[in-house]
Amino acid sequence: MSSTKLLVVLGATGNQGGSVIRSFLADPTWQIRGLTRNTSSVKAQSLREQGVEIIQADLDDIVSLESAFQGATAIFSVTDFWNAFATIAPNSEIEDQSKIRRTYEYELQQGKNVFDAAAKIDTLERLVFSSLSDASKWSKGKYTRVLHFEAKAHAVDYGRETYPELWKKTSVVQVGWYLSNFLGPFLRPKKAESGVYQFVGGLKGEVKLPIAAAEEDTGPAVKALIACPPGKNLIAYREWMTPEEFVRTWSRVLGVPAECVTLPEGQSIEGVPDILKKEFIDNWGYWNEFGYEGRDDPTVLHPKQKASHCKRMRFNTYIASTSKPLMHFQKYTPVCVSLHGPNLRKNQSSHHRTNPRKPST
Repeated sequence: MSSTKLLVVLGATGNQGGSVIRSFLADPTWQIRGLTRNTSSVKAQSLREQGVEIIQADLDDIVSLESAFQGATAIFSVTDFWNAFATIAPNSEIEDQSKIRRTYEYELQQGKNVFDAAAKIDTLERLVFSSLSDASKWSKGKYTRVLHFEAKAHAVDYGRETYPELWKKTSVVQVGWYLSNFLGPFLRPKKAESGVYQFVGGLKGEVKLPIAAAEEDTGPAVKALIACPPGKNLIAYREWMTPEEFVRTWSRVLGVPAECVTLPEGQSIEGVPDILKKEFIDNWGYWNEFGYEGRDDPTVLHPKQKASHCKRMRFNTYIASTSKPLMHFQKYTPVCVSLHGPNLRKNQSSHHRTNPRKPST
């Protein structure tokens, strides 16, 4: 790469983009340009104070991307399906059944815009595109409604097919399942009257999943990809583990009893809006049968493989620092109506309880 290196980071104030910036801030060989729609936000101002050049750019505006990419040696790109959905969902003029598809099309176009703009940058030596696996492809058409994965995967297909020269400079990062999902409204562990914390979801207890803290783990993975030759498809995670293993670790670190509850096939988590249920059910089914990354994808590279040059962060430390607040305000609420009383045996849900040891120090 050239002696003067400029890294351009999309989503600079978000989880993935912010992690990338933090990983490069201490490296004096790189200048960092952070792109955001709101350059006056608190996060943008904080980055500016740390020496990051902050520029206004919008994934919907290809002209703004072309301008912001000028002079880039490397570009990190990330798109956000759920942020787009939050904008589209309240629109009463769009039928509910069409909103997920509309969000897919919206995010796909944003990904295409990145490739269209990056292809015009003569100085570019590396594009790292944050993507996910193609559920329809790797399930051979069985699961076609995991659109928050496919929007990203199909953008990658577009880049590969449309810009072969740019593709020679491109690597893909697939960030694993966010640990922060356990802090959200749907998957947050609930404390039952018995005192046991319940982790409820559709993933089978024995299915392994790449677990990641996106706000910490994305940066080291992207830095490794920029240092490596292009053409990599790296799945970034800090642990590859089953839900049962996660709950055991969570219980041991925090010193509280916990159990993993697997929902019956085809049943959604309580509280999930109807508009999202099909997306979530297909999501669980795909992971259970074909993995988070598509188990038949021969291009996937893991952090432990030498060619990845990627170091993983400590897992237990993250649990201790982020999960303890959950224990102070969780009150018991039924995690799923059909999982209580006589329906439990009928629906054949599985429980995997873990008794605690002393908290780790």
